[in-house]
Amino acid sequence: MRHSNLKVLHLVPYNPVQPDFGGALRIYHVLQHLLNNYDVTVAGFGTKEQEEMLIQEFPQLKGKSYFHNHVNEGLSREIVKLKSVLTNTSAWRLLTQSVEFERIIDNLFKKEQFDLVISEFPVIGMYTSKYSVKSIINCHNVEYDNFRRMTQVSGLLKRWFYKKQADIFFKEETEALRQQNALLVTSNLDIDELEITVPGVPKYLVPNGVDTTFFSPDENIQHPHSLVFVGMMGYVPNYDGIQFFLEEVFPHVLKKYPDCTITIVGKNTPEFITSQASENVIITGFVEDTRPYINAASVYVVPLRMGSGTRLKVMEALAMKKPVVSTSIGCEGIDVTREKNILIEDDPKAFADAVMRLFENHELRSKLSENGHKLVHEKYDWQSVCKEIDTCISHMFSENSLKTSSHSSSEPATA
Repeated sequence: MRHSNLKVLHLVPYNPVQPDFGGALRIYHVLQHLLNNYDVTVAGFGTKEQEEMLIQEFPQLKGKSYFHNHVNEGLSREIVKLKSVLTNTSAWRLLTQSVEFERIIDNLFKKEQFDLVISEFPVIGMYTSKYSVKSIINCHNVEYDNFRRMTQVSGLLKRWFYKKQADIFFKEETEALRQQNALLVTSNLDIDELEITVPGVPKYLVPNGVDTTFFSPDENIQHPHSLVFVGMMGYVPNYDGIQFFLEEVFPHVLKKYPDCTITIVGKNTPEFITSQASENVIITGFVEDTRPYINAASVYVVPLRMGSGTRLKVMEALAMKKPVVSTSIGCEGIDVTREKNILIEDDPKAFADAVMRLFENHELRSKLSENGHKLVHEKYDWQSVCKEIDTCISHMFSENSLKTSSHSSSEPATA
């Protein structure tokens, strides 16, 4: 079967155009690759305006995109959390449950004979279980493991809630993943985890990547003692990491370098973070382009204490020749080497010392920058990493496929 004739339905939880956080970036580049190689239809959540943005970015989707503006997105976090606990359903699944979206998918299957469905995240993959068609979930993280990690650094009430979410999502996620013909996974660590909990489903390593033509070096350091962090600040691992940095790491740096600044770049910053803005702590909120802020800093910090998958922010920084100081979790799943292309520290004082080493050691900064830049060009350019998607699909449609759908029709399977 020629790639260009393969009919693919791509299910997305949001419009990935103008990607300003990790999930959107991954979806954007996966979609771009699919459109270059297959006959793609997209269905997802979003407004009419967002759907128009998608078509403007990818004109080949004109007449082949179907978005639903899901009202549950307007619910407050508190209401969703309470409902999740009361119904024993994950908060994320509650936010993505939609009879209308299910109807859209049903109608698409009545009109088209799809060969393959690719879903972004397990909560979207749950919509595909009733269709007799080959299916893949693009696993941005191991979600239940992400929640488990949140329990390790949270207060008592949050720890209880995240433990509850981890248990609920373990059941939901593994059930959805077991029904797939293959999984796209961001790191070998995640593959090892899923080999234990979801054995028998083929897993393909598709690391998070970086657009090396967009994120390219243009060093314009405005302050020799300046730090930068980039991330969607409404995401728990990001705001937890920054709070950890401001409370436990930054004071050590300021003691020796009182002129040091950290610029925190990202949308949806919680009030307890914005309230700490000062001459030393610069909070931008959402910006159209993160590159000027990265270029202006002397050191890029990734002080994460939780999360799963791999962090695109690390690869973007390395592509721009920025020396990076990260926790072990912050650079987990990326083929970096301590002292060769990154500095890795988990202890707050050691993290601060690593930052100050880079302020003081030009030779070390240059070595890390050059080696990091070389690494992302060789291993993590999006055009290269997305080729494994083709390998996965080729295996699925070969005669010796490891796991095949029990039906050849794209019509919904009857109970």
